[in-house]
Amino acid sequence: MCNSNADQQKRRILLSPLNWGLGHATRLIPVIDALIKQGHYCLLAGESPSIDVLKEEFPQLPFAVLQGFNVQLSKGKRQWFKLLKQTLILFKAISREYIQTQDLIDEYNIDLIVSDNRYGVRSNKVASVIITHQTQPHLGKIFGFFRPLSNRIVRGMIKKFDACWIPDFDGSVNLSGDLSTPISTLPTHYTGLLSRLAINQSIGTQEKDADILVILSGPEPHRSQLEDMLLAKLINRNFSVTVLRAKPDSKAEQVSNVLLLPHCDTSSFKSLICNSKHIICRSGYSTLMDLFYCNKKALLIPTPGQYEQEYLADRMAARFGFETMSQQKLATTESSQLLKSVRPERKFNCNRSINLPVLPRK
Repeated sequence: MCNSNADQQKRRILLSPLNWGLGHATRLIPVIDALIKQGHYCLLAGESPSIDVLKEEFPQLPFAVLQGFNVQLSKGKRQWFKLLKQTLILFKAISREYIQTQDLIDEYNIDLIVSDNRYGVRSNKVASVIITHQTQPHLGKIFGFFRPLSNRIVRGMIKKFDACWIPDFDGSVNLSGDLSTPISTLPTHYTGLLSRLAINQSIGTQEKDADILVILSGPEPHRSQLEDMLLAKLINRNFSVTVLRAKPDSKAEQVSNVLLLPHCDTSSFKSLICNSKHIICRSGYSTLMDLFYCNKKALLIPTPGQYEQEYLADRMAARFGFETMSQQKLATTESSQLLKSVRPERKFNCNRSINLPVLPRK
């Protein structure tokens, strides 16, 4: 599954995901699984709901609360002004989580940090790794002229780490495109697909395969907006629908032809992806890795105003045959058309094993 670290002393590792949707947590699952199998001590750190996903997958591991920044998105498509107003709060949050991280290092005798997109979860005392697929974030066409400045800021924060792991392939079968150009002055390693589906080769059984699987993800209010829009089109129809709500603290319920699931375990999730006839989801990067792992395509609906998702949706459509639709167009699309939006799956020619490098030291 990954390179052997048998020649290294066992490490005490702090792992923490960004609490922006559940994707940053789910893609840490194969990393944690690999490190446990190598015999390392792993401490999980974060906050609900992302940390709940890791606690469910690894109930035997200790965890600590590590507060982050709860981003607020606008209800409309234009996110830039809303995000701009939160910039100062974001940098304060990064400074706060940096201080909290130093306390956890001392309390648990940590000697390595693996941070998924949390710029403050690092240390000058111990080796720190950042997992990210965005070394060059997209700003959309309108604000593209700001991209050099944005890249300089982001890369400056990434360079404070000792290594960068990119959850992608270095080659022709590349998902992230120019979002993840390596940083020449920082040790950079491509890990392959970091899909939680890689740790469980079995496929769970469902009572009935769904005609449509809806995978919700991302922060509010857009998670709920997409859920409401799709339910309005899919409920009380003559086809079965399963909705993964990305709300681990809610309860499962059946409403007419729609099964609402708060979350599900890895085996059941793989079964739903592999056996559903049609899939509708956001174009979040972790979701794309899961689909790629299962050789499934989907109808991608990017979160309005999230330029990364818009870029990834266009890239998946152009290179790998996915379908894409804006949320604005979804509002005027008949439910019957959604069933015609996804062509059959195809075989993606890629290696599905993850490849972690030798763990760095200070």
